[in-house]
Amino acid sequence: MLSDIQEQPQIINKLVKKYLPEGMPVQEISINIPEIKSLSKIYIVASGSSRNVGNIAKYFLESVTNIPVFVDYASEFAHRNPSLDKNDLVIAISQSGETADTFAALNVAMQKGAHTFALTNNPDSKIYNLAHSKIQVGAGKEISIPATKSFTAQLLNLYILALYLAEKRKSISGKKIQALKTELHTLGTKIEQFLENTNGIIEAAEKIKDAKSLVLLGRGANSAVAEEGALKIKETSYIDANGYPSGEFLHGYVAIIDEYIPVISIIAPFEIDNKNYNLAISNTEDVKQKRNPDLIIIKSQEDILIESRLLFENAIFINIPQASSEITPIFAVISLQLLSFKIAELLGRDVNNPRSLTKAITSE
Repeated sequence: MLSDIQEQPQIINKLVKKYLPEGMPVQEISINIPEIKSLSKIYIVASGSSRNVGNIAKYFLESVTNIPVFVDYASEFAHRNPSLDKNDLVIAISQSGETADTFAALNVAMQKGAHTFALTNNPDSKIYNLAHSKIQVGAGKEISIPATKSFTAQLLNLYILALYLAEKRKSISGKKIQALKTELHTLGTKIEQFLENTNGIIEAAEKIKDAKSLVLLGRGANSAVAEEGALKIKETSYIDANGYPSGEFLHGYVAIIDEYIPVISIIAPFEIDNKNYNLAISNTEDVKQKRNPDLIIIKSQEDILIESRLLFENAIFINIPQASSEITPIFAVISLQLLSFKIAELLGRDVNNPRSLTKAITSE
């Protein structure tokens, strides 16, 4: 698992070089729809970590394409009666390309006349071969069952797809598209630097390893990051970890917290005028004030103000690179991959082959 995590900078650099050459439109992606501007809805169907990829990417897709995006469990989508037509795009995400629920969902989408798009790491898979349009994720063989490098590669591919759609639809300015491309060009280097300096992760792992339960909180796309972090910790350490949107957590869920249940709160990027940043702080302070849990805060390394807040005095801080709100979730995900690995290592778990898990679920 650790070697998979450490490969991510090289994979990111390879994908950016392939799809986003300097000064050119997005390359090597094609969606065979007569009029991309006619797209009315995007559905993402997936399971497990791939669904969490979809939930993070939803925010980016909607912000740059102005198309509403809906993320569904593949197992549910396949057995309801979704309202679809030729102006809808259904994206099926599966690392293996053989996930039975996702394949069934893809079949439903095709029967309904929607355009289908496969995102998988296996070009010889049935999902890849069935879809109208497709991208091979390009993560290479993943050693461990828990998804790490394939997760990040899937997410980056969806970001690139979003930029492709934005260029075709002219839904945001060329200046904004170029700014996002420029930031993605620096992503691999920043991840590499982060992996060399992971202060706070060992301390946080020591704090969490003896906990029976754990809560992760985030706002916006970071709420989906919290869900993925919780899944990684469940898979690798068998701790009952659960991710929630920070604001929603105060609506009843906070009652489960006590001083024995640590809370990880993702409060990034550091943007004082960003409403989600300020609300994430106040939501976390509310939880601390009401139930007094141990706090672990994932924050931008440039954010020195947050450490001075009274209710965060004894918190453990994990610093991630400062980035835009669109790109920050990628760094937050990787920090939680490392934390999951470290907790499992301290507990003596087999991180590459967790109990009862396989790389692909091939029956519904």
